[in-house]
Amino acid sequence: MSKTALIVDDSKSARLVLKRLLETHALDVDTAESAELALDYLNDHRPDVIFMDHMMPGMDGFEAVSAIKNNPQTATIPIMMYTSQKGEVYVGQARALGAVGVLPKEVEPVEVSKMLASLRVIDEHVDAAEILPQPRSGGDSAEHYGLEHIDNNIRILIEDLFDQQRAILRRDLLDSYESIAARVADEMRVPADDPPNKQAVVNDRLPTQYQVATVVLGVLVLIFAWLYWEREQRWLAVRQQNEDLLSALEQQQSIDAQGAVEVQQRLDSYQRSLGDTYGAALGAIEWGINQTAIYEFGDIPLGDNRLPAFEALLAQLLELGFSGQIQIESRVGDFCLTMSANDTYVLAAADIAVSQCDLLGFDSTEAAEFGQRQSVAFANFINTVEQQTAGQLRFELVSLGNSAPLVSYPVVESGLTAAEWNSVAVLNNRVNVSLLPDR
Repeated sequence: MSKTALIVDDSKSARLVLKRLLETHALDVDTAESAELALDYLNDHRPDVIFMDHMMPGMDGFEAVSAIKNNPQTATIPIMMYTSQKGEVYVGQARALGAVGVLPKEVEPVEVSKMLASLRVIDEHVDAAEILPQPRSGGDSAEHYGLEHIDNNIRILIEDLFDQQRAILRRDLLDSYESIAARVADEMRVPADDPPNKQAVVNDRLPTQYQVATVVLGVLVLIFAWLYWEREQRWLAVRQQNEDLLSALEQQQSIDAQGAVEVQQRLDSYQRSLGDTYGAALGAIEWGINQTAIYEFGDIPLGDNRLPAFEALLAQLLELGFSGQIQIESRVGDFCLTMSANDTYVLAAADIAVSQCDLLGFDSTEAAEFGQRQSVAFANFINTVEQQTAGQLRFELVSLGNSAPLVSYPVVESGLTAAEWNSVAVLNNRVNVSLLPDR
């Protein structure tokens, strides 16, 4: 069963060029002139590979890649960015969104073959000669077309050299034939305007002219033999030159193969360093947002006062190309409280003993409910972000209440004051953020 490729590009000429390259590999090729049409296509079709342009009207290539990778039905389809964009930053952004790589629009056919083989869209053992133009039948042509393993451009260059050489030799031979024939005709021609009294003299000279013609024909045979020998010598010289060229090419290919291994090793090292850099950047962003983790007793854990910090977090993640989950984990401290005159719990006076507190922290159910509280503005912010990023950024709210304090409380004993106890409780009264990338 043949495999299918989808090309997404607003340029008709770019779609046509790539389609022709892919069809040489017996692939069924479908095209879409916009990202929106490509997403509609994917509702009913599952291509084996997608080639995605970057700059398109409406939804661009990055947004389309993100939408495809966030859909479980299409997330496993390999996507190759097919664009004129260059640079390590662009390649890093494409890979961070889920693209397997970047293919330049000036791509050579052999690069397309290697890329398709690496994605297992075509078999790796397919001979390059199977997708190149086949040689014409004929003696000389068949000899230099026996080198299918050489790059197609080199083979075409060699064939042109042979054709040009044959044309030169053919022209030289024709020029020689015409020159000799003209001289023989001049010797044998009787001028039409000669007077009648000279005709007898001309007739007397006919035997002599026959002798001259015989000599000329003999010379002509010698010239043909010499031209044939010279042609053979030129042919042998050209053939030896081409054999030397092919030998040099094979040596260069061996050197290039070794260089390709070294380049791949460097690319792998770069990818690892890029991943380390990306992880370090996420760690720094987490650390920054968690510097404002503590909130005071009585404040809503996810209230309006936290919005500026989360808006700054959103801008940083979008700039980094982050796609994944933002986990918000809230904890509630067990404060030393006393009953006020209007029957509400307030923080106990700093100097009273802990043993005199009316309440030492809420029960686990109340604490868990309190940790889930958020203002209307904060809730709207979370919902808006998820809608605007089409699920690229997703929030998860987790309330641990007072069940897992980060800082241990002191042992309640004589002399322990409410101030000392509440200084620990406020450290456990916090909201922590964790960034969980998709990949």
